[in-house]
Amino acid sequence: MTIRLRWFAVLFFLLLIGNSIESYAQSDMRADASSGAGWQWPASSDGITYIPVCWENPIGWETESGWVKAAVIDTWQRSAKVNFYNWTPCTRTSKGIRILITDTRSNSGVGRNMDGRKSGMELNFSFKNFSPVCQASNKRQSCITSIAVHEFGHALGLMHEQDRTDSSCKSEAAKSGGWLLTAYDPYSVMNYCNPRWNNDGQLSTLDVKGIQILYGARAEAPLGRFRVTDVLNTAGGQKWERIVMEFGAGGTRREFVLDSSKKTQSNYWTFKLPGRYCYKIWSNTLYTDGLYRDGYGEGCYTLQAGKSYSLSLAFTKSTAKRSFDIILQAAN
Repeated sequence: MTIRLRWFAVLFFLLLIGNSIESYAQSDMRADASSGAGWQWPASSDGITYIPVCWENPIGWETESGWVKAAVIDTWQRSAKVNFYNWTPCTRTSKGIRILITDTRSNSGVGRNMDGRKSGMELNFSFKNFSPVCQASNKRQSCITSIAVHEFGHALGLMHEQDRTDSSCKSEAAKSGGWLLTAYDPYSVMNYCNPRWNNDGQLSTLDVKGIQILYGARAEAPLGRFRVTDVLNTAGGQKWERIVMEFGAGGTRREFVLDSSKKTQSNYWTFKLPGRYCYKIWSNTLYTDGLYRDGYGEGCYTLQAGKSYSLSLAFTKSTAKRSFDIILQAAN
């Protein structure tokens, strides 16, 4: 989003890094961008900057709110020593980033100046009145997440890349002052002139470098491992089985195919960050009576970074119009 600035007769020390986003989905930044020393969110004693996030009106938007949280964690939080936490409904006294879901141009305050400010960030999830092009089923999620990544860049203290005095962008540049963290970056997520709108919601190499200059580089955590095993239950009459399992925010799928020649199969997924990871499982199994029976299961696990988990698939009596419910249980 763009930012509405109330200009003060002082020198700006807010930051320029970033990328561009197409103006049809974002708005002018509304922050009080003064030169006060308090624009940067402070680090805790452990070197991590902790920023609470809350939603002014989350009811009915649980899926979209989850998209935003996952995108922000996977970009800014993964790259720098910044932890966004809570992500709960706002109260009257909530601090940090307060997000209003509204059908207008998305926008955000800049840096710590927005701490506790009611509706300090506004995000559009419906696009019915503004930017209707984002309503398309193949665009809506990417619009929501890429805009959110841009707006959280502002919330961390970043201004628009095209506003630099050395910007090659001619159509959008406002040429405001700022602290230059890196060389000019045409591919920044904060640059309106980026040929890829919002850089598809991904940080550029220089975005990562810039945010690490400000908040420090996050130490690379060892990969966690989520291993799932399926065993053909021949004693129960199973002859052949195909299972598809989807895991994690990206919905990565793995397939299990078992028969008399291959009665056991394991698949695994890796993950970097701690948090809640969800899965869905679909099965189709042939039995000795010649009938195929279908199953389905879904659930979530809270995983710790760097830890390995080992589980196995199991069928239980169905609670719906299918043959089985599928669950995960601790592997033997």
